[in-house]
Amino acid sequence: MRFRVFHRTRYVYRAAVRDSYNEVRLRPVTDDKSRLEFFLLNVKPPARLQHFRDNWLNYVHYFDISEPHSDLTIESQSTINTTNPYKDGKPLGVTFEMLKDEMDEMVLPFLGDSHYIAITAEVWRLGIDIRNESNDVFETAEAVMNYIYREWKYSPSTTTSSTHMAEVLHSRQGVCQDFAHLMIGICRALGIPARYISGYLYNGPDSHLRGAQASHAWCEVHLPGKGWFGLDPTNATLADERHIKIATGRDYHDAAPISGYFDGPPGATTALQVELEVRRLDG
Repeated sequence: MRFRVFHRTRYVYRAAVRDSYNEVRLRPVTDDKSRLEFFLLNVKPPARLQHFRDNWLNYVHYFDISEPHSDLTIESQSTINTTNPYKDGKPLGVTFEMLKDEMDEMVLPFLGDSHYIAITAEVWRLGIDIRNESNDVFETAEAVMNYIYREWKYSPSTTTSSTHMAEVLHSRQGVCQDFAHLMIGICRALGIPARYISGYLYNGPDSHLRGAQASHAWCEVHLPGKGWFGLDPTNATLADERHIKIATGRDYHDAAPISGYFDGPPGATTALQVELEVRRLDG
């Protein structure tokens, strides 16, 4: 599929702030550079944009504004072509024994605790119950996804971007970020390498997908010899060509689309305005 994405975020402050530093992970991720036809990032007040690759190979733009300013707008535009990683079917056939024997050191950071995820005995017991007697890794990951979709309530505004997985485990409600964290935690408890994905979701005219009105989040699991495969517990669907990836990491802390700080009074941010459009160009 071919998409045009427009994403504008505006912060409004009740008093002028200064010495603002920001990191932006909004450039679509693709292994094939030719699929990203266009990307443009604008910032207002104007600032010099620089970039680097972080530990997870995300493309990170950063900038700072030392002068006093009462609002900040970050706007990205991109044209991206996506493909379906499941075009040849589900990657079944990898057993838990193979997972142990063929573990790649590169995926070890995606097996333990991270900023918003804790692997506890309670999480492990839940994972064992969901796994039942399955010995297929992807089949088990899919069962975890379906269990979260069935047992947790999609409730916008009940959590925040800093809500920990442990809180979601007990409240049984949340949004896409929370469900991604929960799924990652359960998968890691079972020994399945799992990572957080930040991105966008195309909600077609006949679709009723949840989480498409803003930045979306889902989970990817790693299968030895096959690579990473995405699953979306918010919608109980495989992450296919409708899912546009912009950043990866151990959890939201590594893959937040925008992060930063400024020097200003407590509670300085009085409004956060987000405008997002994912338009399909070839259908």
